[in-house]
Amino acid sequence: MLKKILKKFKREVVAPLNWNNLRSVKPISTTFGFDRGTPVDRYYIESFLQKNLPAIKGHVLEIAESSYSKQFGQNVTRYEVLHTQPGAHVTIQGDLTDITSLPENQIDCFICTQTFNFIYDYKTAIEGAYYLLKPGGVLLATLAGVSQISAYDMQRWGDYWRFTTKSAQRVFDEIFGEGNVTVQAYGNVLAATALFHGISAEEVTREELDYHDPVYPVIISISATKKANGKA
Repeated sequence: MLKKILKKFKREVVAPLNWNNLRSVKPISTTFGFDRGTPVDRYYIESFLQKNLPAIKGHVLEIAESSYSKQFGQNVTRYEVLHTQPGAHVTIQGDLTDITSLPENQIDCFICTQTFNFIYDYKTAIEGAYYLLKPGGVLLATLAGVSQISAYDMQRWGDYWRFTTKSAQRVFDEIFGEGNVTVQAYGNVLAATALFHGISAEEVTREELDYHDPVYPVIISISATKKANGKA
């Protein structure tokens, strides 16, 4: 409730958007729209997770925190947090690109949002995600499609990749096996424009956000299941 109140307050104090004033080489917001409300890509990430509620159960893993696990999880028996560095909430200290640092066959659901595009060796990282999952476990991942570079991440560990549905389907099929992966694009040209300018989801109508044009994928979602026998 407090989060909703703060979002409403933020929207009220930010200057109203003038859609007729977008001819500018400078964005309206340089922080993806966090200073105006909810970033457009976050709206799509949460829509994807909402669609996959039944999979978010048992031992649920996230990177760095467990906010989505707690927001969308049903019948969660353990909240797991993966990070390369130790921390108060970190339960697995490891690196997705180094399976020797990861436990095998431990996770029922791995929520991995907007992460693989910041890992140079993303295919090895996907293999690490597969390694973590129990047979029958599910990876719920999102990738950046049409998006500006994250200056924060670029300065710290790098912002390397943007994906298409074709590239996502191919690489996840190679690791999880064909028939075990569902890929979907979220977004359209208006949503992409909003994201580039840092216009928040609250400043776009739901009908506009929920129109999906595969040529303008703001994010790409992946639901990938590890086969029950553990082999792709």
